[in-house]
Amino acid sequence: MTDTEEFPDSADQFEGVLFDWAGTITVPMHEMVTTAASELGFSSDDLARAFAGLAEYFLSDNSPIHQAERGQIDDDDLANFIDEQVPGASRLLLATDGPSFLTSADRPEMLGLLEDLRDADVTVVLATNNFRLAQDLLATRYLDSGLVSAIVNSALIGHRKPEPQFYEIALEAAGVMAHEALFVDDQTTNLAAARTLGLGTVLMGDDLAASISRIRAAVL
Repeated sequence: MTDTEEFPDSADQFEGVLFDWAGTITVPMHEMVTTAASELGFSSDDLARAFAGLAEYFLSDNSPIHQAERGQIDDDDLANFIDEQVPGASRLLLATDGPSFLTSADRPEMLGLLEDLRDADVTVVLATNNFRLAQDLLATRYLDSGLVSAIVNSALIGHRKPEPQFYEIALEAAGVMAHEALFVDDQTTNLAAARTLGLGTVLMGDDLAASISRIRAAVL
C-alpha cells in the first residue's frame, strides 16, 4: 500500500465508492487532449501553446477554469478565456459534439468494474471537477444506464476537489458515512483530502489492472 492508498483489510466496511471521472473512468487527460488536438487539426506547437496558456489551471486556485468548475463563471466566459490563449482551443475542453475533454473515451475495464459494482448492490457516485455543460452528457453516459446512482459535479454544487465540502456532498449523495466510502482518483492531492475526512482511498495509477484489483479487493 502506498501513501496515496488507505483502506482496511475487511471488504465489508465499504458500502459506497466515489469515482473521479477524467483519468479514472476515462483515459488519461493528456491522452485525450493529444488525440482530440490531432483530430481537430491542432499542430504540436498549437497544443504546446494551449497547455502553456492554461498552466494556471494547475497553479492558481482562482483561475478561470477553477472558477468554472465551481460554477462561479459560465462556460461561455471560460471558452473566451481559453480562446484568448490559443484561438479555437476551447474545443479541446468544452466541445460536446466532437473530440474533447468532455467526450474522452471510457476505459472498457472501468465500465466493467462499474457494472460489477452495480450488480453487487454497491452504491457508486461519480464525483467530478467539471463544467456545467458536462452534466447532461455525464447523465446520459452513466446515470441513465444505471452505472452510477448519482453524479456530483463541482460546477453545480459550488465546491471542487480537494475542498472538504465537495466530499461531504458526495458522501450525502451516496448515503454513506466517510468510513463506509472508498474514494478513487488519479490526483494525489484529492486523495489526501479524502483521507483527512476519513474515506478509504485508491490511486488510479499507470497500472490500470493493478488499480482495479485493489478496488475489487477492497469492495467486492
